[in-house]
Amino acid sequence: MLLMAAQVDAKDAKPPYAFKRVDAYDGGIGAFATRDLKRGEVILHEPPLVTATMATLEQRVAALDEKTRKRLFSLCDWRAERAKTPKTALGVFQANGYPCPTAREPDAAGVFLKFSRFNHSCKPNAHHAWRRGERWIFATHDVAKGTELTTHYVDLFMTSEDRKKALKERFGFDCVCRGCEPTPKLRVAFSDARRAHMRQLDEQIYDKASRGKHEAAIRDVTERLIMLEEEELDSPAAVARACDDAAQAAAHANDRKTEREWLERARAESKLCEPPESSELEELEKRLAKLGV
Repeated sequence: MLLMAAQVDAKDAKPPYAFKRVDAYDGGIGAFATRDLKRGEVILHEPPLVTATMATLEQRVAALDEKTRKRLFSLCDWRAERAKTPKTALGVFQANGYPCPTAREPDAAGVFLKFSRFNHSCKPNAHHAWRRGERWIFATHDVAKGTELTTHYVDLFMTSEDRKKALKERFGFDCVCRGCEPTPKLRVAFSDARRAHMRQLDEQIYDKASRGKHEAAIRDVTERLIMLEEEELDSPAAVARACDDAAQAAAHANDRKTEREWLERARAESKLCEPPESSELEELEKRLAKLGV
């Protein structure tokens, strides 16, 4: 049975994670599962400490109360720490910020007291989404008690070398996740090839569907789903997106039966990566209703 977010995220429940020191990242901390987690289970949802654009950052931080400001500056500013200089609001945002767009500030970013402490992995086991003014975090796979909970900071479909370079330049650390180290070089090469091919498939699916090659587009989706699983990147969000692509290809062909099958799968996966009554789920329900479901 699919677990909806509300079913697994009781407000009085003990958080399913705890923060511990992580030796791999120079004594930094990470979040670890305190019990077994099921795929799609809510790990955390929290509002940002503050949101801002580059133009409003200093003003917003200056307006914070003392408690919130202290929490903000408890987060990492790796450039300042390395240079042995005081932390800055910009440095904290650069190291910890996530997109938090609103209608008034589409380019706003936000910093989170808890989620900003989740570490990166090139094979993450947590997915996050910005919904209704909060960052929601879901388990992408079943996670065993004691396992570190990880998200991703960079595009996972870049090569291992490019991911490492981006992480070093933007976040100041050398990635030693299980997708990079100590994986044999040949295996990394195979992984890079799969990820590059998945990017190519993703880019050509819509093009094929729009040119009337609907069956070919759906075959590409099926191939992408297989490769996502092989790379352990088959999060509910990634699977839902791929299934939606197949549904749209079927819609181009006016194949309502196939469209409905793929949309139903997209809905099932979306329930594992969206909060209850999200606009994304509502849109899927509307599309299914039009098909007579």
